[in-house]
Amino acid sequence: MKILDGLKVLDLTTIVSGPYAASLLADLGADVIKVEPPAPGDSARVFESTEPLYTMQGLSPHIMTLSRNKRGIVINLRNDNGKQVFDDLVLWADIVIDNYRPGVTQRLKIDYPSLSEINSRIITCSITGYGETGPGRDRAALDACIQAYAGVMGITGETDGGPMRAGPLYGDASAGMAAALGVLAAVIARDRTGVGQHIDISMLDVQVSMLTYIATMQLMSGLPAARWGNQHALHVPYNAYPTADGFLFVAAFLDNHWAALTAEIGKMDLPDSVRADIRFLQQEKLLKRLVRLQEREPVNAAIANILRQRSRDEWLADLSAAGIPVAPVNGVADTVNDPHVMAREMIVDIPHPAGGSFKAPGNPIKMSAADPDTFSAPPVLGQHTAGVLKDVLGYASSKINQLIADGAIEQAE
Repeated sequence: MKILDGLKVLDLTTIVSGPYAASLLADLGADVIKVEPPAPGDSARVFESTEPLYTMQGLSPHIMTLSRNKRGIVINLRNDNGKQVFDDLVLWADIVIDNYRPGVTQRLKIDYPSLSEINSRIITCSITGYGETGPGRDRAALDACIQAYAGVMGITGETDGGPMRAGPLYGDASAGMAAALGVLAAVIARDRTGVGQHIDISMLDVQVSMLTYIATMQLMSGLPAARWGNQHALHVPYNAYPTADGFLFVAAFLDNHWAALTAEIGKMDLPDSVRADIRFLQQEKLLKRLVRLQEREPVNAAIANILRQRSRDEWLADLSAAGIPVAPVNGVADTVNDPHVMAREMIVDIPHPAGGSFKAPGNPIKMSAADPDTFSAPPVLGQHTAGVLKDVLGYASSKINQLIADGAIEQAE
């Protein structure tokens, strides 16, 4: 069985942060019903690109990746009959997840106080940019705005350059991960008390939490956190260095790793032109991390000169075998085709609802007592509306047809 078999989730979310939270639960076996408004549905369904290879038979990559393992229905929550359908589903559900702006769930009467009157065991989780309290709660938020506000963008980028956002939607995805964690914590609490609760996930809160010791250093010292590019304020070497044919990240900042690095370099048959660099790195004083910090620039220059003498893969093989923390600086194309990534089943085949399949990232949570991962196709808009209302709620076909006629629900053709 899947580890979350029997857990029932109503997913009201859109675009990335909420859909990612619900997809993690779905991959682990929860029965997730994606509840969308009438056409166009989830805002991500209409994300189009000038590059046709980024969509597949009408589905955007957001829907393809983050709606697998979910059933999809359409309910008009602003329709009284539609709201009654949703309330009936709340009686069935364990969890309701949304990522509306603050105040929307109250206006729609799908907030925790309203839903807990229907089902005292219900757990609700709202993901917002700035949280449901505080002076900034009503700000509009997107991932990059949160990275900027949280200081993440301010410490990312080259030392002499401007602020830079992280490549992935870091604020969205980490908020989704935190939401999934919060939901499972609330399930454990409900097992003890018999009562559900509300979870307030702020994308900003999550980013501040993930600053970890960087924020502590700022609070202790009062010194502004600087941009270090690929380097690190506390460690040397810690950088992406050019080789003969690509970049290699070297993070040999612990003293034992440094000793192994210099010993390994010293054994190699390298050109005479870098012998002075090798002798410099092998100085006894550099065996101490604090001394290496003081000699940051010459250490970096010497390592760069030496690494340019061989290919990236040659360095990677020899330094990895010596136990030194190194990694190739990959492009996404390298990563999604990497043998280790493939062996970890992190690139998987997902069925497409129109037939065929596509490849996407797999489930990152590996559990020893769970059945192997399986993946169902992401639903087209309203694909499972009638089936869910019949199978889950026991609605008769005549009632379902009347709800469709009233505009309370929609069923895909």
